[in-house]
Amino acid sequence: MSYPAHTQRQTAADPGPLAPSHSPERLRATAHLYGVETVPLDSARVLAIGCGDGAGLLPFALAHPQAQAVGLDGSEALVAQGTETARRLGAANLTLYVGEAADIGTQLGLFDYVIVTGLYSYLPAPAQQALLQACAQLLSPRGILYLDCHVYPGAKSLEVVRDAILLHGHAAQNGDELRQSARAALSLFKDGMAAANPHAASLAAAADQFARALDNASGADPLACNPSYFVELAGAAGQAGLAYLGDVQPLSELPLSFGQGVSLNHSLVAMGQPATVRQQYLDFATGRAFRQCLWLREERAGEVQRPDLARLHDLRFAAGPIRLAANGQEEGATYVNHLGRALVTHDPDTVTVVDTLAHAWPRSLPYSTLLAVLLYRNQIDNDAAAKILQRTLQTLLEHDLVHYCLDPGPYETEGDDSLRLLPFLSTAAADDEPALPRFNLWHETVNYVPPAQQAAILANLAAGRLPSAAAGDAPPPLPADVAETLSLVKRYALAQGSAKAWADLLRRTLEAAGEDYMPLAGMYASALACLSLNSRVLQASGHQSVPPAGLTAQVKRMHELMMRKAYLEAEPVARQLTKLAPRFWDAWEALSIALFSTFRSPQALQPTLTMMNLAPADAQSHIVLAAVLTQLGRTAEAIGVARRAIELDPRSPETHSALADALAAERRYKEAEACNLTALTLDPTHRKALINLSKIYIDSGEVTQAEAMTRRTLAHYPTAAVARNNLLFAMNYSDDRTAEEVFQAYRDYDTDLCLPLRSTWKPHNNNRDPQRRLRIGYVSPDFRQHSGNYFIEPVFAHHDRERFELTAYAELVAEDATTPRLKAYFDHWVPTASMSDAQLAERIRADGIDILIDVAGHTAGNRLGAFARKPAPISLTWLGFGYTTGLSAIDYIMTDDVMLPAGYEHLFSEKPWRLAQSNFIYRPGTTMGDPGPLPALTNGYVTLGTLTRAIRMNDRTVKVWSEILRRLPQAHLVVNSTSYRDGPMREQLIRRFEAHGIERQRLEVGCTSPPWDVLRGMDIGLDCFPHNSGVTLVETLYMGVPYVTLADRPSVGRIGASVLHGIGRPEWVADDEDAYIRKVVELASDLPALQAVRNTLRDEMRASPLMDEPAFARKFEAALRGMFTNWCENQA
Repeated sequence: MSYPAHTQRQTAADPGPLAPSHSPERLRATAHLYGVETVPLDSARVLAIGCGDGAGLLPFALAHPQAQAVGLDGSEALVAQGTETARRLGAANLTLYVGEAADIGTQLGLFDYVIVTGLYSYLPAPAQQALLQACAQLLSPRGILYLDCHVYPGAKSLEVVRDAILLHGHAAQNGDELRQSARAALSLFKDGMAAANPHAASLAAAADQFARALDNASGADPLACNPSYFVELAGAAGQAGLAYLGDVQPLSELPLSFGQGVSLNHSLVAMGQPATVRQQYLDFATGRAFRQCLWLREERAGEVQRPDLARLHDLRFAAGPIRLAANGQEEGATYVNHLGRALVTHDPDTVTVVDTLAHAWPRSLPYSTLLAVLLYRNQIDNDAAAKILQRTLQTLLEHDLVHYCLDPGPYETEGDDSLRLLPFLSTAAADDEPALPRFNLWHETVNYVPPAQQAAILANLAAGRLPSAAAGDAPPPLPADVAETLSLVKRYALAQGSAKAWADLLRRTLEAAGEDYMPLAGMYASALACLSLNSRVLQASGHQSVPPAGLTAQVKRMHELMMRKAYLEAEPVARQLTKLAPRFWDAWEALSIALFSTFRSPQALQPTLTMMNLAPADAQSHIVLAAVLTQLGRTAEAIGVARRAIELDPRSPETHSALADALAAERRYKEAEACNLTALTLDPTHRKALINLSKIYIDSGEVTQAEAMTRRTLAHYPTAAVARNNLLFAMNYSDDRTAEEVFQAYRDYDTDLCLPLRSTWKPHNNNRDPQRRLRIGYVSPDFRQHSGNYFIEPVFAHHDRERFELTAYAELVAEDATTPRLKAYFDHWVPTASMSDAQLAERIRADGIDILIDVAGHTAGNRLGAFARKPAPISLTWLGFGYTTGLSAIDYIMTDDVMLPAGYEHLFSEKPWRLAQSNFIYRPGTTMGDPGPLPALTNGYVTLGTLTRAIRMNDRTVKVWSEILRRLPQAHLVVNSTSYRDGPMREQLIRRFEAHGIERQRLEVGCTSPPWDVLRGMDIGLDCFPHNSGVTLVETLYMGVPYVTLADRPSVGRIGASVLHGIGRPEWVADDEDAYIRKVVELASDLPALQAVRNTLRDEMRASPLMDEPAFARKFEAALRGMFTNWCENQA
């Protein structure tokens, strides 16, 4: 069995003075598991013997100001330092004394908890006995003693290492020389161990313990370590009047924790023996090297029982592990806490419990709340849920990932509406003062020193200001810094105050930000979850079936408009209702959805947060917020909010679909697929899940599955335009569909969705003077940072604005840093995201557009529904999609002779307008850098590569590339794109090549952004087929890397060929697969020629039509003028 916490403790041994394992909270709770009653902490007296500077007592003293904490140590310097630290931190209930336990008797009184750590094993035997007797005298009637020590048989390794140190340092004249010799000797156990040494692991662990002890100048002398067998310790404790209670790791007392075999043999060998002897047998079986023992007065020995995990139901639990963004898991999760302890689990119940505890952290939750969550999530009876919870808590205990306590935890300060940083963060230090110890109230060391920008934010909190406030003349902190700082405050448990105070802080910070970026929504949802859990509210709808008094008509009108999806009409009605009835949740929901559905997510954020405030346990509030955050690109927050939605309503397909959206936006395709499949299990006809699952299959390259899923979707929703777009997009990339079959799907799209709109067509009264200034409209969702702009921006930049009046119809959810630059190219800028297709068509008609240009095709955010209404006399599709739209309402497709050779016109609904030389113009980015030398010259092998997405990596392409790799047995292949940010996607592609006999060590699959160094590392580029790559091909050439392409299906299968013809390199174009393979092998076989290409290719491009921006703009404008002239003549 796996018991990482026990293994870690045996490896690390001494926990140090500051550790959760011997905190009074843990000691009291652990004693309860053994059936032993102890003193409540708020009135307890705690003594630490050998306390050093008292740092181990500070968390207890600060958390329990009415209790008494006393420390005893033999070092005057450490006691003085600790006393000053306690004063600076305000720990008035902590007192430190200089002295030895054996000398003080009971003059300091009796203590309910006595803690001795890192001391006993370093004393000679007489001093050990004296220490035990002193502790027994100091215990109150209900007191318990914690004492840790090194034990045999495992501690034999310490003796071996010590003997090696003493041998190596036999000539040392003083302590410093001995320590120096010791460090040299330890290298033997780090770097000099023979692989065959059966004791290597234990000796290395012992050497690490010595190394840590040598680095701790104030600690015990590691060479003085004096281990014993546990039965010897038990005997000595008995002589002192102490009885054994158990270990602070209760599971380590149970043989079953170490496996069935250990348990069975232990039960036979140790039958009838006293408890201490049974534990010695267990030490033999496990090789135990370190114990953390609890003792009580011998008259209470009869109270001690075996650890009973059934008593967990009396405890409270706290855990704050972070759920990692991705670990290639379709189910389950990977967690890590701030101490680096990790848990990988595929058990959904463990996930449920850990996520629930994470909401509350650093506060604790009672067993009963965790049980209620499992009852609700699984819909099972109490006994079944209790078994699950005990198993789950045992897993967390085994991984040392959960704190537990019998009383309310150190952060349970409900009713305290202030939020206070722990004193070491809010106490200013003078230049000559030593740094304060850093810890949290769970007795964990905190390795956090805030950088300047975070220190300023913490100063705001300490002063009672919002974390986002500007201090003095300084600018306000960056939102990302605010979010990071608050996240660390929670993660490290650095603030005291009620759960409400924490939630209020987040709410006020979000409200102060308004529509501006402030990435705290996910944290806020978790804070609200904590409040709901504290109130034992597991789900509560915000919907109000009875409208507010006097508003029935307005509410009815709002609901009718929302049902008709008339969002622009519904918005003012809902907004007015929020003013008339501010606590009417339904109005806020309608307003949020109306704004979101018209792509105004920045404006939707505050109404959505108001929904959350009014109904923090309503899944719908979280679904809407997750959707808004996903639309804003804030996927990490959206994922957390959507997970909370599932917690609130695990049987709703909407909650699982919301999570799938957020995961897919982060390109975590396998996880997103699993969520959508769960949604479809709950509702096989769930529209959103069906459509989005199709898109996930597209993005993950599963073209056959994508087509099948879109057809399944269309069987239920035949007029779903997005599903039709997905079908056409997927078929474009299919390697087993003929061009005719693909085009037929486009004709069906036109027949079913577009031709019925012909009844809306109206005559165009545009001035028919072919030489006048023409009004050109560009319709695109990509007037932002987008790779397609490298092809289209040169045209915008060189348009003759005297002869062409330009209007941008911008389908943008949000503008970015690139948008203002693009805006400058246009005479008019029209945001369209909030318009319906009919409204957009009317706007275009009203603007008097002469030629309307689509640069999106069937990609996301297209407005083909507006084009189908024929709002301009001439319409044209170009670039963004690469193939026909299928719309008979669109007149032309801009192309060239290579992309669309004569004889293939029947595969296009539009009339081809062929540009001379090439359909493409290219403006490189400014950060690409130089190509650099040919990598093969230093690598000793040729590197082939592509930046393509997964959808192009079909079986045919993989098969051909595998054959190339077989013919070039030393070559490597790089596949690098955003598709392969996802671990399962990477592994899936590697296995496909392995199926063709290609070793995985020859494959480099990943995601690097920007990819310029990846391109610099390539020798030869590979283009995909039947659908070529796009911008990445030109970027490959610009970095001096030639690529080979296969001229395949018209248009999308000849993009690569068109580009190569445009730069005068048709020799890299293949007509079939054999020629493709041959051309790659030939290039790879002539490194001098490849080096020459690398040296000159960029200059060749610059001198070619592909980069002659003014010339391309003139021929493009001539084409537009020709189209308009044709229309004028046909109208005459």
